[in-house]
Amino acid sequence: MFDIDAAGALEAALDALADQPVALATDEQTCEVLRRLGRAADRLDGLQATWFDQMQEQAAHDAEGAATAAAWARREMRWDAGQTRRATAAGRTMRVLPAVGSAHRAGEIRRAHVDAFTVALKKADREVVEAAEDVMLDVARMCEPDELSQQLTMLVEVAHPEELDRAYAAGMDKHDLTVARCGEGFHVNGFLDAVSGTRFKTWLTAASAPRGSDDARTPAQRRVDAVGDLAAAALEHGLPTDRGVRPQVGVMVDAEWLAGQPGAAPPVLAGWGPVGPKLFEYLSCGADRTDFLVDGATGGATPQADILNVGRTHRLATYKQRQVVLARQGWICASPGCRGTHLELHHVAWWDRDGGRTDLDNLVGLCPRCHQLIHIGKLWVESDGARGFVFRRRKGARIQEIEDHHRVQRRRLSDRLRELRALRCAPDAVPAQPRAAVAGAGTPERVAASERAGPPERVRPFDHERARRPALHRPRPDRHSPLEAHLDRLLRLRV
Repeated sequence: MFDIDAAGALEAALDALADQPVALATDEQTCEVLRRLGRAADRLDGLQATWFDQMQEQAAHDAEGAATAAAWARREMRWDAGQTRRATAAGRTMRVLPAVGSAHRAGEIRRAHVDAFTVALKKADREVVEAAEDVMLDVARMCEPDELSQQLTMLVEVAHPEELDRAYAAGMDKHDLTVARCGEGFHVNGFLDAVSGTRFKTWLTAASAPRGSDDARTPAQRRVDAVGDLAAAALEHGLPTDRGVRPQVGVMVDAEWLAGQPGAAPPVLAGWGPVGPKLFEYLSCGADRTDFLVDGATGGATPQADILNVGRTHRLATYKQRQVVLARQGWICASPGCRGTHLELHHVAWWDRDGGRTDLDNLVGLCPRCHQLIHIGKLWVESDGARGFVFRRRKGARIQEIEDHHRVQRRRLSDRLRELRALRCAPDAVPAQPRAAVAGAGTPERVAASERAGPPERVRPFDHERARRPALHRPRPDRHSPLEAHLDRLLRLRV
């Protein structure tokens, strides 16, 4: 039996807290109260979403003469329709994903995290999100909602790679750029597709970097100056360079994807995100190709990982070393939490002070701001002994390590996707389809066996349980991708 008095106890507790003399609280008490209020607000958001879902499912608003839950919330709570719709959708998501609901009601995650799960459920089938719910929930507990949205988007893109090309084609239709006289100057407005926008942003980031520690211009002023400088001197000087490396657009693609392995992660356009196969073909048509060994190492007198090292013979990194460092970091600053894309190479063991070497395990890419913080003694970086780096900062009187939650959670997601791909490629994971041999997927032995045996006639059994399931999130109208087919089978095996 539900006890309505519990809500009255909540109001009494709030009244007691509101009566406290705020001005008499110490600094420690202020921080603690704000911390507890934040957790309580998150828990209340979760409970509110749960009850709105209950109202929508049971049509409880009819009891008080309201036609819809939105009408009731507008009258009783002064909410607009959008607020009610988002709260109801969050409650539905918490019901579909019970672990997410429990975490929200416990104050471990926020409403914005649940909203990210709601968007993922709309873009992908429920089974895809459920298969990675535990990993994604850890991301939500450790990172902000934007990071969770990015990783959920990555999951959806692996399950539905065809959507990447559709999104690119839609962006092509929106091309627009206008330069209009406005007052004492010009107003620039427009829309660029993924390729043009990434190219422009890559150049603008490099060209508008601060020209020194005494550069007092705002970022907006530097960007305007960069565009003006380009218009005045592009024909004479070409693109600006950075120690021999021109600003350029990079695309990272795994060998697994090039080999056509099912479920492989799509190519990633630096500064934009994953792209589809057609856009990749366009980008690679006239591009230079550089191969990077990112996993494993060879033995012998000259290990592959050290072949680009130059030791003390060169102070500045070579062109190839710089390319490797940028690719290793995904073209973003190595400092945890920083997303800067204009990078300068720093010797972890300083060249002059420590006698550091110009080797790959001693070179790290940093944005100008983080690079300056290291040299003024407000940020520290050191090697972890495993070709990685550890960053530290001062917090009060202590110097503590900065935990890189984003990279850790992304690595966990990559490992989970790699496991799913391995299961997908296993001989007994999913029955081979006739078109797999044509697409080049699988080993030559499997393809040859498929050709000898002929195309097997297999009919997917009708899933009665799925047909009876309420349409909480409408499935995609197009056919399942190979990854989704495997996830469906994996979940059936779990049951």
